[in-house]
Amino acid sequence: MVAADHLEELRFACDGEPVEMPEGGQVYIHLPGLKVPNSGHQEALLCLNQHAGYTTRLFLAQQVNGKGANWTPHHILGRTWYTWSWNNVPANFRPMEVLAEHLRGLR
Repeated sequence: MVAADHLEELRFACDGEPVEMPEGGQVYIHLPGLKVPNSGHQEALLCLNQHAGYTTRLFLAQQVNGKGANWTPHHILGRTWYTWSWNNVPANFRPMEVLAEHLRGLR
């Protein structure tokens, strides 16, 4: 479970309320209207645990053209999300720090 103050901190990065959403033993944080570099605002899921061999993951509703490498689709919470090859973002960071490190991969 993500601490309330960490969810509140994530609120500054998006247009809506971040919400924890569990599925298949993973907990995702839904980030509505996340401000994504070179892409504007879009929905996102932040995974603070290991997923598919990556220490943490950020999934976006759409790929960011010309940014990131090796985009792959993943079916999570009943829909398709996209993520790129960006690894070794530590799970022991605060969620906002994890998010910032993932977004750095799209600059």
